[in-house]
Amino acid sequence: MRRILLVISFFMFSGLCVGETLMNQESMEKIIKSLALKSEGGKGIVEFNFSNIKMYLMSDVKYDRMRIIAPIIKYKKLSLLQVDAVLESNFHKSLDARYAVSEGVLYSAYIHPLSELSENQIKTAVQQVANLALSFGEEYSSGMLTYGDKH
Repeated sequence: MRRILLVISFFMFSGLCVGETLMNQESMEKIIKSLALKSEGGKGIVEFNFSNIKMYLMSDVKYDRMRIIAPIIKYKKLSLLQVDAVLESNFHKSLDARYAVSEGVLYSAYIHPLSELSENQIKTAVQQVANLALSFGEEYSSGMLTYGDKH
């Protein structure tokens, strides 16, 4: 009986996966370029402009990872209030995108396994990263969702 349940479970799960297509680097770059006002690059690094925000798509097929980032401001120029607002936003207002710091620059960033992405997730990620960059200094929001009573 146990073996039969195991076999049935396997086929049920397999049926759910049929037709699912894994995202690949080329498809993701094509989606990004279709959204961009201007873009250049490929094969892992695409610089593009969306909503007048300079953004980058970086991906690594070997490690099945991708990120979309937008530089915002040099970290040393942030006030303590801005640092607090960024951290609070990451908890309440940023949804899947986040503020992040690398090499002395504050970015808005979306990081995810590449193959698990859908076209809609990529489009939403671009919008969230752009919204975080655009709303820096005011709302600090991805524009998609707010948790709790923080508005």
